[in-house]
Amino acid sequence: MAEACKSFVTADDNQPFFLYFCTTEPHRPFVREGSDPINPADVIVPHYLPDIPECREELAKYYASVQRADSGLGRLIEILKETGRWNDTLIIYISDNGIAFPAAKTTLYEPGIRLPCVVRNPFAMKKNIVTDAMVTWADITPTILDFAGVLTENPSFHGRSFLSILEHEHPSGWDEIYTSHTFHEITMYYPMRLVRTRRYKLIWNIAHKLDYPFASDLYDSKTWQAILKRGDKLYGKRTIEAYIHRPKFELYDLKNDPHEINNLADDPKHANVLEELKQKLLEFQKRTKDPWILKWKYE
Repeated sequence: MAEACKSFVTADDNQPFFLYFCTTEPHRPFVREGSDPINPADVIVPHYLPDIPECREELAKYYASVQRADSGLGRLIEILKETGRWNDTLIIYISDNGIAFPAAKTTLYEPGIRLPCVVRNPFAMKKNIVTDAMVTWADITPTILDFAGVLTENPSFHGRSFLSILEHEHPSGWDEIYTSHTFHEITMYYPMRLVRTRRYKLIWNIAHKLDYPFASDLYDSKTWQAILKRGDKLYGKRTIEAYIHRPKFELYDLKNDPHEINNLADDPKHANVLEELKQKLLEFQKRTKDPWILKWKYE
């Protein structure tokens, strides 16, 4: 893929270019060609996944697939340097979803939304900055347009440009995000809306009366099928019952419960926090003309 991009990058027209470099890896089925083999016994199993042989086997293949994706990006960067475009090209490196395992991809839990985001602005004065700004992928388009110098004063975007805060470790005004999920493939209707602050997260499971559905690749995975075959009660730190049957609201204190296990939505001590976040979510839906706003009144 990187080699195929070379003719596009080197086109002799002196015009700015936009390149969307979208690899298949590390999506399922995980590809291992062109990557170093990884021993399943050596992999680190994240807390939200079960430490079973089948999961370790799939994780080893996944990490090898990540290596392959990284090698493609590395070659693309070499091409930018070879063609003299490295010093005037903005690079945004992101993942479109969490790791392709149940409990991450298609969920609004932290493993599903806390994604890689590495940005290189060739004109930045400060390099190697890690910022704690909370951004979403709705911010990508306005950021690119801002870099290109064509962002209007009153853009009609859900997001906003984060170009100006890339050189700040702790920028003010970037302490809250909103995310959503409606479906993944035709098999997975399950609309959810979320507001996350530095400390708290509120998930509104709009279709909470339904069983939580699965993307086909996740359901068919060796990891999930092994759990079903064993009849296990836990998947990582979460019970399978809690994963499949979700309440209308999930409220988590991420400071004291980073694994999102203790739902505080029915805790009287957190009633004020719940109402505050519900109001924030409602106002966000109004601003973005979310059709699912009707579900506040109608089930």
